[in-house]
Amino acid sequence: MTSRKPTRAETAGRRPGIRDVARATGLSITTVSHALSGKGQIAPATRERVRSAAEKLGYRPDPVAQGLVSGRTGIIGLAVGHMTDRPWVSTYRPYYAAFSAGATMAAVERDYALVVVPGDPASGLWARVPMDGLIIVDPVREDPLLADCARRGLPVVTDGRPIDPGYEDVPTVESDLESGMTEVLGFLRDAGATRVGLLSGAEPDAYTQDSERLYRQWCGAAGQPPVVETPAASEDVVEAALRLLSGPGRPDAVYGLNETYGQALVIAARRLGLNIPDDLMISVMRESDQSEGAGGWDVPLIALNLDARRLGAESVAMLIDVLDGKAPRKVVVPCTVVVHDSKCLP
Repeated sequence: MTSRKPTRAETAGRRPGIRDVARATGLSITTVSHALSGKGQIAPATRERVRSAAEKLGYRPDPVAQGLVSGRTGIIGLAVGHMTDRPWVSTYRPYYAAFSAGATMAAVERDYALVVVPGDPASGLWARVPMDGLIIVDPVREDPLLADCARRGLPVVTDGRPIDPGYEDVPTVESDLESGMTEVLGFLRDAGATRVGLLSGAEPDAYTQDSERLYRQWCGAAGQPPVVETPAASEDVVEAALRLLSGPGRPDAVYGLNETYGQALVIAARRLGLNIPDDLMISVMRESDQSEGAGGWDVPLIALNLDARRLGAESVAMLIDVLDGKAPRKVVVPCTVVVHDSKCLP
C-alpha cells in the first residue's frame, strides 16, 4: 500500500479527520483508531507513528463522535440542594462560589467541562443538559435531585451525605465536622466560656443534623446541659438569637451554623446590651478564611473554616473515578479553627 501525507491545502478550511491520518500513515482507519484510543493490540512503533502523524496534521478527536461511541459527553453537572433568599448572599454564595471554583479547576485538569445546573428538576431545564454525572451540594430530606438521578441512572456524588434511606451507597465528600466541632467548642471552653450554646438551623440537611448531634455529644462529655435554639422556617434568625441570649441561664458563648446566624447573634447581643467578647463569644462556620463577608465583622470572631474549594475539587475527582469504573474512596476534608482579633478574647 502506498501512502501520501495530505497537504495543508487539502485540509485547509476543514478539521483534519481520522481518514487523513490513515492516508498519511498508509494504515487502515481501524488501526489508526485503535492506536489513538489505546485499544487493540497495536505495536508500540505503529502507535507512535500514528500519534506523530496526527500531531503534525493537527488532528483532534471529534468530541461528538467520541461521545456517540463511548456514551460519554465529557460534561459533568453541579447543582445545589437548597438555597433560601436571606442566607444566600452572606452564607451560601461564598461557599458555593469557592466550591464551584475548586470543582471547575479539577474538571478542566481532567479534560471535563463543568456546568452549573438548576437545583429544581421540576423546571425540566437541568434534565435537558447532556452530562455524564452530577454533583449535588447539601442534599436535603426527600431531595428531588437524588430521586430523579436514581430514576435516570445518572451517576451522582454528593457534598455532604444524603439523609434519606436508600442512598447509603451514594459516594460522598464530607468535611471533618467531628474534629472541627470538637476543636472549636473546646476552644470556647478554654477561652473562659462556662455555658456554650448553639444557634441551629431549620435546613433539612446533613450538615445541620450532624452539627447539632456533635454539639450535644460535646455537651455530654463537657458536663454541661445543651442550650439550643432553632429558628422556624420563615422566622427572622435575629428573633431566635434574641430568645437564645435573653432566656434564663443564657450562654456566654454561642456557635452559629453559618455567617448569617453569626451576624444575627451580633445584632441580638447589641440589642440586649451584651459586650462581645466580654459577655458573649461568637463562633461561626465559614466557607474559608477568605469568605466574602470578612470585612463586615467588626467584632472578635472564632471561625470554623470549611475548605470549600478542596471539597469541590475532591467531588469532581470522585465523580470522574466513578465514571471510569473505579471504586469510590471515602473522602473527609479537614476543617480549621481561625481566631480573628485574638487579642480581644479572654
